[in-house]
Amino acid sequence: MMEYALYLGCTIPLKMPHFEKAFREISKILGIEYKEMEGAGCCPDPVATQSLNIDTWLTLGARNLAIAEKLGLDIMTVCSGCFETLKTVHVLLEEDKAAFDRVNTVLSKLGIEYKGTSKVFHFAELFSQDEMLEKIKSKVVKPLDSLNIASHYGCHLIRPSKIMQFDHPERPESMDKILKAIGASPLEFAAKLECCGFCARLQDEIGMNLVEEKMTDLKNLDKEVDGMVAVCPACASQYDRKEKLVSRKSEKELDIPVLYLAELMAIAFGVDTAKLSLKQRSVKPTKLMEKLKI
Repeated sequence: MMEYALYLGCTIPLKMPHFEKAFREISKILGIEYKEMEGAGCCPDPVATQSLNIDTWLTLGARNLAIAEKLGLDIMTVCSGCFETLKTVHVLLEEDKAAFDRVNTVLSKLGIEYKGTSKVFHFAELFSQDEMLEKIKSKVVKPLDSLNIASHYGCHLIRPSKIMQFDHPERPESMDKILKAIGASPLEFAAKLECCGFCARLQDEIGMNLVEEKMTDLKNLDKEVDGMVAVCPACASQYDRKEKLVSRKSEKELDIPVLYLAELMAIAFGVDTAKLSLKQRSVKPTKLMEKLKI
């Protein structure tokens, strides 16, 4: 039995509880248990907070890591941004003794000590390991062999590669391995590794252009695209919300549904789709659901 400290972050519990539901359902089926990280705060944000004050960012991240340490467990994350923050904090404080001491000086005022003993994983990292892939295959009751699915890796899951040390930064395959394990056919396309543009909120046109480029690339493939999966709530939200806006502005028919990877796994595992809130998004996966007869 595998057990981890579950770090949910802010976005999924507050805005996308259906993602959390799907993740908990597949974890139960795979025999993975979690302890809740009571009192955990924002990871914090790997872009804005880090840019404003690196010591504040390190201290808040270390506080979350210390909660897992008290549980005696490694951390499982369900968001790529949280994964990058917590893993980077762990690595930087391991390498920089002065920063380690500064962080603990602040945390000591709260009666907290960060030791650096808990490792950080994203579920895509764990699930794409050979042993887990075999377990995933054994739990499939509804193979998704009729589906062509695009993987969106995003920026934070695999970069900076020297710190993340997970998957190849230019030729990632973890998500595609999981898709193959549940029977789906992963797609190769030119814009596969491009940023979703979520962090370009102050220059929204940049984000819109990035969404348009990836979705247009997918629509131009010589095979039908049934959906795109993400493992980051920010990326999933960006494509789902902006795709319709781009369609109206450009008059292109962009209608590719975006699912969280755990949702697609839950379908393959036979989880009652009534529990999954699959239509709770801007671009409804109606065609995908009809194709699977669910």
